[in-house]
Amino acid sequence: MKIEKYFIILIALLFIACGGSQRVIMDDGKIYEVSGNTIKNDGVDVTQQLSDERKSEIKAQLKERLEEEKAAAKKQEALEEKQKELEQKQDELEKAKKEAEKKEEELKEKEKLLEEKLEAKEDARKSYIKAKKKYEDKRDKYEKLKNKGKLSPRDEEKWQERLKDLQEELEEAKTKFDKLNQ
Repeated sequence: MKIEKYFIILIALLFIACGGSQRVIMDDGKIYEVSGNTIKNDGVDVTQQLSDERKSEIKAQLKERLEEEKAAAKKQEALEEKQKELEQKQDELEKAKKEAEKKEEELKEKEKLLEEKLEAKEDARKSYIKAKKKYEDKRDKYEKLKNKGKLSPRDEEKWQERLKDLQEELEEAKTKFDKLNQ
Protein backbone atom coordinates (compact mmCIF):
# COMPACT_ATOMS: atom_id res chain seq x y z
CA MET A 1 0.00 0.00 0.00
CA LYS A 2 2.80 2.41 0.88
CA ILE A 3 4.75 1.35 -2.20
CA GLU A 4 1.71 2.21 -4.31
CA LYS A 5 1.65 5.66 -2.67
CA TYR A 6 5.30 6.25 -3.53
CA PHE A 7 4.73 5.06 -7.06
CA ILE A 8 1.77 7.42 -7.53
CA ILE A 9 3.75 10.36 -6.14
CA LEU A 10 6.68 9.55 -8.43
CA ILE A 11 4.43 9.29 -11.50
CA ALA A 12 2.73 12.58 -10.62
CA LEU A 13 6.08 14.33 -10.23
CA LEU A 14 7.36 12.93 -13.52
CA PHE A 15 4.16 13.97 -15.28
CA ILE A 16 4.39 17.44 -13.79
CA ALA A 17 8.07 17.79 -14.62
CA CYS A 18 7.95 16.41 -18.15
CA GLY A 19 4.67 16.70 -19.94
CA GLY A 20 2.04 18.79 -18.29
CA SER A 21 1.87 22.50 -18.11
CA GLN A 22 2.92 24.11 -14.86
CA ARG A 23 1.26 27.06 -13.19
CA VAL A 24 3.60 29.65 -11.77
CA ILE A 25 2.35 32.44 -9.52
CA MET A 26 4.76 35.35 -9.50
CA ASP A 27 5.37 37.80 -6.65
CA ASP A 28 3.35 40.47 -8.44
CA GLY A 29 0.30 38.14 -8.48
CA LYS A 30 0.34 37.25 -12.18
CA ILE A 31 -0.28 33.60 -13.01
CA TYR A 32 1.64 32.03 -15.87
CA GLU A 33 1.28 28.59 -17.37
CA VAL A 34 4.56 27.07 -18.52
CA SER A 35 4.53 24.19 -20.96
CA GLY A 36 7.99 23.30 -22.24
CA ASN A 37 9.34 26.60 -23.68
CA THR A 38 5.90 28.18 -24.10
CA ILE A 39 4.61 30.61 -21.48
CA LYS A 40 0.91 31.56 -21.39
CA ASN A 41 -1.01 34.13 -19.39
CA ASP A 42 -4.80 33.66 -19.21
CA GLY A 43 -4.56 31.07 -22.01
CA VAL A 44 -2.74 33.47 -24.39
CA ASP A 45 0.83 32.72 -25.52
CA VAL A 46 2.99 35.56 -24.18
CA THR A 47 6.39 33.95 -24.71
CA GLN A 48 7.51 36.48 -27.34
CA GLN A 49 6.22 39.51 -25.41
CA LEU A 50 8.13 38.71 -22.20
CA SER A 51 11.66 39.89 -21.68
CA ASP A 52 14.41 37.33 -21.29
CA GLU A 53 14.79 38.42 -17.67
CA ARG A 54 11.07 37.83 -16.96
CA LYS A 55 11.24 34.42 -18.68
CA SER A 56 14.23 33.53 -16.52
CA GLU A 57 12.36 34.65 -13.38
CA ILE A 58 9.34 32.53 -14.31
CA LYS A 59 11.47 29.47 -15.09
CA ALA A 60 13.54 29.98 -11.92
CA GLN A 61 10.33 30.24 -9.85
CA LEU A 62 9.02 27.06 -11.51
CA LYS A 63 12.32 25.24 -10.96
CA GLU A 64 12.37 26.31 -7.30
CA ARG A 65 8.80 25.10 -6.75
CA LEU A 66 9.52 21.76 -8.44
CA GLU A 67 12.62 21.30 -6.28
CA GLU A 68 10.59 22.13 -3.16
CA GLU A 69 7.94 19.60 -4.20
CA LYS A 70 10.63 17.02 -4.84
CA ALA A 71 12.23 17.72 -1.44
CA ALA A 72 8.82 17.53 0.24
CA ALA A 73 8.15 14.20 -1.48
CA LYS A 74 11.53 12.89 -0.27
CA LYS A 75 10.78 14.10 3.27
CA GLN A 76 7.37 12.46 3.12
CA GLU A 77 8.95 9.24 1.90
CA ALA A 78 11.54 9.38 4.71
CA LEU A 79 8.80 10.03 7.28
CA GLU A 80 6.77 7.11 5.99
CA GLU A 81 9.86 4.89 6.13
CA LYS A 82 10.50 5.99 9.73
CA GLN A 83 6.85 5.31 10.53
CA LYS A 84 7.18 1.84 9.05
CA GLU A 85 10.33 1.19 11.14
CA LEU A 86 8.56 2.43 14.28
CA GLU A 87 5.59 0.16 13.57
CA GLN A 88 7.95 -2.80 13.12
CA LYS A 89 9.72 -1.99 16.40
CA GLN A 90 6.33 -1.62 18.11
CA ASP A 91 5.32 -5.04 16.78
CA GLU A 92 8.60 -6.52 18.03
CA LEU A 93 8.08 -4.94 21.45
CA GLU A 94 4.53 -6.29 21.65
CA LYS A 95 5.76 -9.73 20.64
CA ALA A 96 8.53 -9.60 23.27
CA LYS A 97 6.00 -8.43 25.86
CA LYS A 98 3.66 -11.32 25.04
CA GLU A 99 6.59 -13.74 25.24
CA ALA A 100 7.62 -12.32 28.63
CA GLU A 101 4.03 -12.58 29.89
CA LYS A 102 3.88 -16.17 28.69
CA LYS A 103 7.15 -17.03 30.47
CA GLU A 104 5.95 -15.26 33.61
CA GLU A 105 2.74 -17.30 33.50
CA GLU A 106 4.75 -20.50 33.06
CA LEU A 107 6.95 -19.56 36.03
CA LYS A 108 3.89 -18.86 38.17
CA GLU A 109 2.47 -22.24 37.19
CA LYS A 110 5.76 -23.98 38.07
CA GLU A 111 5.91 -22.11 41.37
CA LYS A 112 2.34 -23.14 42.16
CA LEU A 113 3.11 -26.78 41.36
CA LEU A 114 6.24 -26.64 43.51
CA GLU A 115 4.28 -25.15 46.41
CA GLU A 116 1.65 -27.87 46.05
CA LYS A 117 4.36 -30.53 46.00
CA LEU A 118 6.01 -29.07 49.12
CA GLU A 119 2.64 -28.91 50.85
CA ALA A 120 1.96 -32.54 49.92
CA LYS A 121 5.40 -33.52 51.29
CA GLU A 122 4.69 -31.70 54.54
CA ASP A 123 1.26 -33.34 54.84
CA ALA A 124 2.78 -36.77 54.17
CA ARG A 125 5.49 -36.14 56.77
CA LYS A 126 2.92 -35.09 59.37
CA SER A 127 0.75 -38.11 58.57
CA TYR A 128 3.76 -40.41 58.92
CA ILE A 129 4.78 -38.88 62.27
CA LYS A 130 1.20 -39.08 63.55
CA ALA A 131 0.78 -42.72 62.44
CA LYS A 132 4.15 -43.66 63.95
CA LYS A 133 3.31 -42.01 67.28
CA LYS A 134 -0.13 -43.64 67.37
CA TYR A 135 1.36 -47.06 66.57
CA GLU A 136 4.12 -46.70 69.19
CA ASP A 137 1.68 -45.47 71.86
CA LYS A 138 -0.73 -48.36 71.25
CA ARG A 139 2.12 -50.87 71.10
CA ASP A 140 3.53 -49.56 74.42
CA LYS A 141 0.08 -49.76 76.01
CA TYR A 142 -0.34 -53.32 74.69
CA GLU A 143 3.09 -54.28 76.04
CA LYS A 144 2.25 -52.87 79.50
CA LEU A 145 -1.10 -54.67 79.63
CA LYS A 146 0.49 -57.90 78.40
CA ASN A 147 3.33 -57.67 80.95
CA LYS A 148 0.84 -57.09 83.77
CA GLY A 149 -1.20 -60.06 82.56
CA LYS A 150 -4.37 -58.06 82.16
CA LEU A 151 -5.18 -59.33 78.64
CA SER A 152 -7.53 -62.20 78.01
CA PRO A 153 -6.95 -64.31 74.89
CA ARG A 154 -9.86 -62.49 73.24
CA ASP A 155 -8.36 -59.06 74.19
CA GLU A 156 -4.97 -60.28 72.99
CA GLU A 157 -6.50 -61.06 69.59
CA LYS A 158 -8.22 -57.64 69.37
CA TRP A 159 -4.97 -55.88 70.29
CA GLN A 160 -3.03 -57.86 67.68
CA GLU A 161 -5.64 -56.89 65.06
CA ARG A 162 -5.48 -53.20 66.08
CA LEU A 163 -1.67 -53.18 66.04
CA LYS A 164 -1.67 -54.87 62.63
CA ASP A 165 -4.05 -52.19 61.25
CA LEU A 166 -1.94 -49.41 62.78
CA GLN A 167 1.24 -50.92 61.35
CA GLU A 168 -0.38 -51.03 57.88
CA GLU A 169 -1.36 -47.37 58.24
CA LEU A 170 2.21 -46.57 59.32
CA GLU A 171 3.71 -48.42 56.34
CA GLU A 172 1.26 -46.74 53.97
CA ALA A 173 2.14 -43.29 55.37
CA LYS A 174 5.88 -44.10 55.13
CA THR A 175 5.51 -45.29 51.52
CA LYS A 176 3.65 -42.11 50.59
CA PHE A 177 6.24 -39.96 52.39
CA ASP A 178 9.18 -41.77 50.74
CA LYS A 179 7.53 -41.54 47.32
CA LEU A 180 7.15 -37.75 47.60
CA ASN A 181 10.76 -37.32 48.79
CA GLN A 182 12.35 -39.00 45.78
